[in-house]
Amino acid sequence: MPRGERPLDVGDSPLLRFAAELRSLRDRAGGQSYRQLGARAHYSATTLSDAAGGRRLPTLAVTLAYVRACEGDVAEWEDRWRRVAAEVLPGEDTGRDAACPPYAGLAAYGTEDAEWFFGRDHLLDDLEKRIAARRFVAVFGASGAGKSSLLRAGLVPRVVGRVVVTTPGELDVRAELLDLDVDLLIVDQFEEVFTLCPDADQRTAFVEALLTAPCRVVVGVRADFYGHCAQHPALVGAITDGQLLLGPMGPEELRQVVMQPAAKASCTVETALVSRLIADATGQAGVLPLMSHALLETWRRRRGKALTLAGYEAAGGIQHAIAQTAEHTFTSLEKQQRELARQVFLRLTALGDGTEDTKRRLPRAELDADPDLDVVLDRLAHARLLTLDRDCVEIAHEALIRSWPRLRGWLAEDREGLRTLRRLTEAAATWESLGRDPDALYRGTRLDTALEWTRRDGVRTSARERDFLAESGQARDRERHTAHRRTRRLRQLVALLAVLLVCAGGAGVYAVRAQNEAAEGWRSSAAWYVANQAQALRASDPRLADQLAIAAHQLNPTDALRDGVLSAHAASGKDMVSRSTFAGGLSPDGTPLPTDRVPVPALDQYRSITARDVPDLVVTSTAENSVSQAFATTLRNREAAVWNTTDAIDPVVAHTFDFPVVRVAMNPGARIVVTVSEIKEVVVWDWMDPNRPVKRSRLIGHDHRLDGIAFSPAGNVVITYDEMGVIRLWDLTDLDQPKRIGEQPLGEAISSVALTPDAGTLAVGFPSGKVRVWDRTNRWAPRELWSRKAHPEAISALGFRRDGLALATVGKDDKVALWSLADRTRPVEQGRIAGRTDRISGVSFDEDPTRLVTTRADGTFRDWEFDFDVARREMCELVEADITREEWQQYVAAVGALEYRRPCR
Repeated sequence: MPRGERPLDVGDSPLLRFAAELRSLRDRAGGQSYRQLGARAHYSATTLSDAAGGRRLPTLAVTLAYVRACEGDVAEWEDRWRRVAAEVLPGEDTGRDAACPPYAGLAAYGTEDAEWFFGRDHLLDDLEKRIAARRFVAVFGASGAGKSSLLRAGLVPRVVGRVVVTTPGELDVRAELLDLDVDLLIVDQFEEVFTLCPDADQRTAFVEALLTAPCRVVVGVRADFYGHCAQHPALVGAITDGQLLLGPMGPEELRQVVMQPAAKASCTVETALVSRLIADATGQAGVLPLMSHALLETWRRRRGKALTLAGYEAAGGIQHAIAQTAEHTFTSLEKQQRELARQVFLRLTALGDGTEDTKRRLPRAELDADPDLDVVLDRLAHARLLTLDRDCVEIAHEALIRSWPRLRGWLAEDREGLRTLRRLTEAAATWESLGRDPDALYRGTRLDTALEWTRRDGVRTSARERDFLAESGQARDRERHTAHRRTRRLRQLVALLAVLLVCAGGAGVYAVRAQNEAAEGWRSSAAWYVANQAQALRASDPRLADQLAIAAHQLNPTDALRDGVLSAHAASGKDMVSRSTFAGGLSPDGTPLPTDRVPVPALDQYRSITARDVPDLVVTSTAENSVSQAFATTLRNREAAVWNTTDAIDPVVAHTFDFPVVRVAMNPGARIVVTVSEIKEVVVWDWMDPNRPVKRSRLIGHDHRLDGIAFSPAGNVVITYDEMGVIRLWDLTDLDQPKRIGEQPLGEAISSVALTPDAGTLAVGFPSGKVRVWDRTNRWAPRELWSRKAHPEAISALGFRRDGLALATVGKDDKVALWSLADRTRPVEQGRIAGRTDRISGVSFDEDPTRLVTTRADGTFRDWEFDFDVARREMCELVEADITREEWQQYVAAVGALEYRRPCR
């Protein structure tokens, strides 16, 4: 029989209750001796006995080992241990030294924290040598690698002379605000040049000011924005030999980070805690802010002067400390304050486009004055989740975005809505800075999109944004009224001309000509008036709006009004996914084989992959094999996967790659997958057996990081393009021996590429909105056929028709265009449809040569019809009731004596 235990002390403290529950668990497991338990738990009998002794809280590791030995529920006991730890371990320090902790938490170490900064001496020596040898140096590193701390707390104290530290956000990315009368200018968070400034000319001016500055310049850049730097050739030249890469800390550096600040604060650190921290952090990119926050929370839970492993585990450790702090702070707020906090965090985050989400510096002017908001900001700043200054608010570190599940969930709920908010915020700020210039107001599709978004539940706009939208709506009403008055004057002019015609028979020829010109002008104004009426009714009565758009084109059949009808047709389209149809066929393993794929709206059970509680997932390509099985490749936090989407109701992950991936794509026939790793290794995989992909070969010769990969429509040629603007084409007919069949160094950043099925014509899109087309008859000396600025903003997708005689272009200006290539040296625009184009990643042609299909990063697709007759017919088929005479009189005849007619008859 096991020896009897010492009775627990008398009382009802959390520790005694926890010890009693552990003993009860042991009894239910058969009452084994502690020696027997120790053999199963791999801890000594004394350690396990002390765990249930009620004198002190055991560590989480000991507790869970005890529970496993007793075959208890590990997850339940971990939650129970954390609740007890929150009660019995020291909480936030309120003593005299609480204001001077030895660790910075989420915030970067500033120049004032230099005495607490340790672990980077050899890197600082290297950086000083580079600065002495070169005038411009760039420090690259992953988010959380410690760039800001290195520059502010490490470099600044070493420099003799005047040093200025700033960020692009603090200067609104304006070159004229740079202080260049210094010995050293440090521009931290340089990636803000790309995330906060949409104006390419303004970005270029800022970069050129730094490159030509009379002082020495050091910039800190997040590593995933390395490719963005290639958009500026002069910047590429400056950083080619002047860059320092900041990698993860080694064990000895981590030991210094843990031990030295504690020793300086006259504290000790348990050996077990040091070992645990080094084990948790070694080799982990971006772990420093997580580790610093965990150390801060451990320091707040110290026993006397000792930082303990139990305190570290109570804080949640590296993995959970930030989420625990953020969640505790958030849930302690009142209901209305929690909603304010949600809005603040959403505004503080800049959504990534092919990169991770980043923090955003938020001007106080963007927030409404509210006493509750002041309370929220104060509480969040006190928890060191936010940093505040007189004019701005920002997240203490981007690690919070990655590590707090609630915030990730908010960001995943409605990313398109958040992008609408960001565009609205920027437009309202521009309007305000221009003295509320009417020309800066929203119009057309952007106004309709913004107004529709503001009507959703939970949307909260600022006073300035509300004023901006209100003025935009009023300006639209004024423009409609002006158009109405213009058409009335034209009617009067026509009447006057008629009188003059009667009175001045001798001038009949001139009067007829003037009347024709006036009639033409009246038709144009009347048509645009009706088109504007259609646009205004789009949200409230789409079928009536469709009829008015058709009527406007009938009044004046111009290309612009034709595009208006096509845009109206596209507006009624839905985001779609494809599902399978079956006719009884089986695969060799007995699985039913689909016979075809049919489109269905992405609603209810038919949802996209990203709508299935998988936040931050990006669909990079979709494909269908010869037996109608469908697949999609996805990326999330450098984890690549291939999904089997044959079952649109319940797609499943077919394969996950076990190494960090930055690019992944599948060819159209679902036969080949190409992956790009962090180390620029481009691998070709045979996907014939979806359950067992085979690595077949590598594409050698990529010296710079790739910005994109794309397959030809035939699927046997893959195109790669890198950050230096070099395009390479590879023939994958033989997967074991891929052959390079072309290379074009363009010297500028590329945003999209496309190839004809025969690989004879190449189209390239650029961030400037330009499109260039080459004849590749001579593979190694292609001949440029055409170059033109096809869109005012970046090209996001390109696609050729199967016969190579048409090209589709998609721009970030919310327009999709179709070009005829009958004469490849002089493409002719066939139509330009307005509609939502954000996050479109690909465009192709349907079986119908005038219908395009765009795919989005959420896995859905949408049709765009460019045949006017087809679009008109499909619009009219949806009309349940023709426009009434009263509606005709109100919206059409108001501009003149137009006879009632049904547009769809």
